Amino acid sequence: MSRLVSGELLKLRTTRTALGFTAAVAVLTLAIVLITILAGDPKTVGDKRSALAVGSSISALLLVFGVVGAGAEYRHRTLAPALLVAPGRGRLLAARVIAYGLAGLIIGIVMTVVTLAIGVPLLAGQPGPDLGAGDYLRACGGGLVAILLSTMLGVGVGTLVGRQVPAVVGTMIWVFVLEPLTGLIDHIVKYTVGQTATALGGEGGGDVLPWGAAFLVLLAWTAVFLLAAALVDGRRDVA
Repeated sequence: MSRLVSGELLKLRTTRTALGFTAAVAVLTLAIVLITILAGDPKTVGDKRSALAVGSSISALLLVFGVVGAGAEYRHRTLAPALLVAPGRGRLLAARVIAYGLAGLIIGIVMTVVTLAIGVPLLAGQPGPDLGAGDYLRACGGGLVAILLSTMLGVGVGTLVGRQVPAVVGTMIWVFVLEPLTGLIDHIVKYTVGQTATALGGEGGGDVLPWGAAFLVLLAWTAVFLLAAALVDGRRDVA
């Protein structure tokens, strides 16, 4: 398994996908932190913690990262040669999930560094109570958890669909159109991927689940899609 994971990581390092998403995450993180703090004028602990919980917002982009990476295997027809080296699609899918999860964490760490480097000095000049160690842990650590699960979920979605472009388009519609529309149905929206990621980042306002419940729901989303992807991919012709 370690060799399969190393092979997936090697493919990640030799393509521009991971680098492009890392650059996009860094730029978007900078923009979110500056707008949230300078224009949002946070004064309460909840507001300040939310300003640093960028991982919850960025997790949607890392979800797409997983979809793109998994879908690329079918678009570029690189899955069949990999299966010749390592027969057994389940093991190959598991290796890909681990590799992209690690890559997502690395990108998330870059995001966290940018967030703290810019956000902490800006928040120091804001009125109101200061954040404690637990607030920083929840905002940054919770964001990394959201990123890890979202990236793995993306691999499941990309593998399940098996075609890169429809998987990416479908994911964007799902996250940015369909999930917000569930807000019209009472209490349903807090069980969506986006809102559970928001809750993991430490957001205390609005209709969101407690941290533990949000973690279990997002974990369930990830597990369901990975299981479905494994079942469908095991019957798919990749020749």
